[in-house]
Amino acid sequence: MISSLASAVIPGLGQLRNGQRTKGVVLIALSAIVAGAAVFMAWRRQLTLLTWGVQPTALGWLIIGNGLLFAVRTYAATDAFVHSADRVPRRPGPVAASTMLGVVVASLLVVPHAVAGQGLILDKDLLTSVFASNPAPTVPPTTLPPPITVPSSADPAGSTTSTSTTTTTIPVRLWEGTERLNVLLIGGDAGIGRRGLRTDTIILASLDAETGDVGLFSVPRNIARVPLPDSLGIWSCDCFPAIINELWDYGVTHPEQFPSSRPPGAAALISGMEEMLNIPIHHFALVNLDGFVDLIDAIGGVEITVTERIYDSAYPNEDGTTEVIDWDPGTYEMDGHRALQYVRTRQGSDDYNRMGRQRCLLQAVSDQADPVTIARSFSDITNTIKKNLLTDIPLERLPDLIQIIPKLDPDRIVAVGFVPPEYTGPRTADFFNTPDLDAIRYAVTTVMELPAADAIAALGLESFSSECS
Repeated sequence: MISSLASAVIPGLGQLRNGQRTKGVVLIALSAIVAGAAVFMAWRRQLTLLTWGVQPTALGWLIIGNGLLFAVRTYAATDAFVHSADRVPRRPGPVAASTMLGVVVASLLVVPHAVAGQGLILDKDLLTSVFASNPAPTVPPTTLPPPITVPSSADPAGSTTSTSTTTTTIPVRLWEGTERLNVLLIGGDAGIGRRGLRTDTIILASLDAETGDVGLFSVPRNIARVPLPDSLGIWSCDCFPAIINELWDYGVTHPEQFPSSRPPGAAALISGMEEMLNIPIHHFALVNLDGFVDLIDAIGGVEITVTERIYDSAYPNEDGTTEVIDWDPGTYEMDGHRALQYVRTRQGSDDYNRMGRQRCLLQAVSDQADPVTIARSFSDITNTIKKNLLTDIPLERLPDLIQIIPKLDPDRIVAVGFVPPEYTGPRTADFFNTPDLDAIRYAVTTVMELPAADAIAALGLESFSSECS
């Protein structure tokens, strides 16, 4: 049994112990090749491994490879046991020890491959069930205002931007030259006593594949009269007369007014965002905020630095109850429930402070969700994502996204919140702010045309990392 245990750990070692020199050398050589390749990939080719992890075909081959490796290890351990001179105990004591060793050998053989196989299968199922199986439709040419020359130091009030439109075509070449990938990140808030789904979190993430610069444009949930393409002809103002967090639900209930291959809610919200920001939006991702609680819990919670006191005398919980929130400035370990409170509460502050907290939470989760944590909770994470994520990002695009990861740096992220008074115009009769299109489009152009540090300086912003510390 000792020989079997040795070959379960290192295939071929038990054969050498039994005197099976040739077979032992061959098995050890194969083991060394596999182990060496695994170490090399983990050390020098981590990006390649991540890329394989988002390709169902590659995952299929990894599942087969995992099964073959299990078969080889099982053969080595079994063969070593069969040819072992001490496999038959002669006294009761060794019988118990031999049985225990047998359990250890079986565990060493089965557990690692079962865990690896389950993770690979869950990963493949997640990809094929959540992400679109075909490339997204080509983004049509977008009507934009004339190009804006962005000086090294200026403010929207002194710029000469114009909202008059000309037909300027932006080619969609996401990974060539300086073209950017624009993804709309949406937090859906569908809770007890609420009709439909309200998009209380709206962030446009714009990634420059060449430089790694990222722009995060946060839109307040309560901004009204967001412009719509005049080709839709729904309202005489060519805008959505209510506040923007109701636009998704309006699209769901009036799908015929937003013809698109996208889900009608997404088509409606994207049409307004594209018109307001004057950039094409290539993909969207909607996360249910209730599922967000499960995701934070799955990774074991998150550490958040609260920079100013947060107080809410009657915070509405997910189950319809209320409770008091009172956090002084400091660092807190938050579970999913507390993290959701952190990004949702606005009593004593406003929607605009909340937008900043949402960005900070995104940073905290990305910083703290290390590979070990993800591996340990992979099953819970994948189940949560499958139930609570809706996106049109195609599978074929995921390897390209992986290639950007090494370039991402918090110091190269420009976070802009379209808050009053800098980015809003006259109020509506219901006292909701309307968007100042000149100021908003100026900020978007600044972020997209200047390096991150220059854009931060030109717009008078804090760096993304210092905003959340």
